[in-house]
Amino acid sequence: MAKQTDLETVTRLLKDPTIVRLVTVLDIASLSILELLEYGLTRKDVNHVLTNEVIEIDKKSEDPYEGLLVSGDTYFYHFLNSKVRLTELGLNLLGCIKGSQTEQEMPEKASKKFGMPR
Repeated sequence: MAKQTDLETVTRLLKDPTIVRLVTVLDIASLSILELLEYGLTRKDVNHVLTNEVIEIDKKSEDPYEGLLVSGDTYFYHFLNSKVRLTELGLNLLGCIKGSQTEQEMPEKASKKFGMPR
């Protein structure tokens, strides 16, 4: 279900360097959380962006190694190997980020994209 997003929320998210960095790294492709960690992001960063509904865990990713781990390791293994993708909000943020030369241009692009006056 798509959540209504207002310009104020988009502007706040575009000013968050963690969200901008993760959206830029993730772009349009799905990556696993482990791959995001390889880009220097932390588990806390990933949780922050998940909480702001900019990315979501892709429910379609299947695990060929399921059942091979000891039960205590299974949750952490599945978490790290979960694929994440940009939500509609994340894709809108990516559109505002791409082509912007400065940080000031990102909220301006958001204003135009959402058709709202600043």
